[in-house]
Amino acid sequence: MFRLVVVVLFLAPLACKASVLVNDQPLVTAVSKSAVWHKLLHFEAGYFHGARSGVNTSDFFLSPDGRKDAKAELIATINTLTKVAHAQCQFPARAIFIIKNFPNFTLPKTQCKSYKAYLDAFQTQSMSLIYASGYLGNPASMYGHVFLKFNGEVEHDLLDNTFSYGAKVPENESPLVYIAKGIFGGYEGKFSNQKYHHQHLTYNESELRDLWEYKLNVGEDDILFLLAHLYELENTKMKYYFFKQNCAFQLAKLLELVIDVPIIAPNKPWVMPYDLIMMLNRHAAEHHLIVDVVYRGSRQEALHAKWNQLSKQEKKSLVEIIGAPSIKVSSILANLTTQSAKKVIDTLYDYYAFIEVKEGKLDKEQAAKKKVLLLARFALPKGKTQWITPTKNPPHMAQDTTLLQVSTVHNEKFGEALELRFRANYYDLLSVNAARIPFSELSTFDLRLLYSQDNSSLEMRELTLLRIINLNASNTDLPFDSEYAWKVAVGYKPQSLSCSHCSNAYVDGFIGKAWSRSENWAAYGALSVSATGSNEFGGYFSAGPEIGGVFNITPQYAVSLAIGYRSYLNDLTQDRKYLAFEQRFLEHRSYDIRTSINYDESFEYAINFSLYY
Repeated sequence: MFRLVVVVLFLAPLACKASVLVNDQPLVTAVSKSAVWHKLLHFEAGYFHGARSGVNTSDFFLSPDGRKDAKAELIATINTLTKVAHAQCQFPARAIFIIKNFPNFTLPKTQCKSYKAYLDAFQTQSMSLIYASGYLGNPASMYGHVFLKFNGEVEHDLLDNTFSYGAKVPENESPLVYIAKGIFGGYEGKFSNQKYHHQHLTYNESELRDLWEYKLNVGEDDILFLLAHLYELENTKMKYYFFKQNCAFQLAKLLELVIDVPIIAPNKPWVMPYDLIMMLNRHAAEHHLIVDVVYRGSRQEALHAKWNQLSKQEKKSLVEIIGAPSIKVSSILANLTTQSAKKVIDTLYDYYAFIEVKEGKLDKEQAAKKKVLLLARFALPKGKTQWITPTKNPPHMAQDTTLLQVSTVHNEKFGEALELRFRANYYDLLSVNAARIPFSELSTFDLRLLYSQDNSSLEMRELTLLRIINLNASNTDLPFDSEYAWKVAVGYKPQSLSCSHCSNAYVDGFIGKAWSRSENWAAYGALSVSATGSNEFGGYFSAGPEIGGVFNITPQYAVSLAIGYRSYLNDLTQDRKYLAFEQRFLEHRSYDIRTSINYDESFEYAINFSLYY
């Protein structure tokens, strides 16, 4: 049926007049209120005004009032498509929509060479949604990214086409400026069409991020309709907002054109890439939305997967080769069995490929070793090494991102209390994670309210605007595969746990080194620093050592620990000791139970009941 409609756009003669339809007010009114028509116009209800389009390009509208009047735009579309045959070439999705909703209406004959070439370039058989894991090195990428992939008939999917949505950010824009403009709509957003190999190079290779492909159960007719609308959006501009009209929001609205379920998470004023994955999975079973999920690990993950399958002797030989001159490589390999030599060489291929991506190029000695390894591999008997593909949990198996928590608290200084906590997103060190950076935390707008029995009042105890922790723990410890552990946090919190009315603005963090010999734990040591707006306990600036770690003992039980000592830089006679211990019980996407022990001038104990949505 749909392909017939596409043919009609180019070949059908004019069969009726638009005025007949325009005069059919009940039908026009009903169609102008349809959800699909509003989505084609990108209408959204505002907080302070009625529904209007998020598109800022005047050429996108055929009525002077089209940006805020869906009915006026429908009437103008009918009239224009009737009188100007080539308008179908500019608005092919609208033309398809008109034919479908007004069965007696056909369009004048026309040839849309540019649009036909566009469709021919896709040759799409199916469609996928790609999720790129978070990248804490760039504010634009911390929460992950999503884009659409249109799968053609070609054997290698790197030649497939993709559509993504993002902000047009000037080169060398500072992170602080990006965050400010991103939050308040300081950038224009735009759809872009690129080959999948470009996305693969950017995410898998350059930024070392994992990709997850969700193959969708969407028919060819619906895919063609979606492509027609993307063609309409090719030169349009919209406001980009970091927490709302972002890549996840725009792709969700596109998918809702062809998937008859809500893709935007309900009861949230923001949209995150993970929320899009979560909503698709929520409806997947009932509506058969997801055909398959395919994992594509980064260069770094490929290296780690092979490293973890080497024996102790093979690891020792590999490290020895990295540290030895190239002329010694052959003699080191000669001490290994044929199978072990193959495994070491294969792992070193990935290691040097990883360095080349990360550093931009290999130095002369590294390049020489890579050549020697290649010659050594040719000298070995034929046959591939059998590697076990590691099992990775897809992103939809992680905990949901918004947290509601109720805690019973006992504080040595002010006694019993009840704490209410709301965290807008995203995850912490003890979250049930999947497809996220291991041993990391990314929390935004984490609000804690305390009701104390002492004063029988509810007050804001803490507000963390942003907290990022990345232990960067590598279990290989190979050169270049190890980064600094770091933390940065900013917000409003108590100056110590010994008082209930002493919260103040703060910025703190640490930088150090983490160690890991397993995917289940990481320990770190760091230099911790803190700055506060004021402090009645000693001073504004403090610094000192901190040690800690994260230990996933079983899937149902995990622990985090931080112990630190700080001296006040403006008053070296004063110091501060602190402890933060937390343990999580249960493994569930929607809830868990935690207990915590904290010390900062006073001990505080809590039992935490958490709900995620």
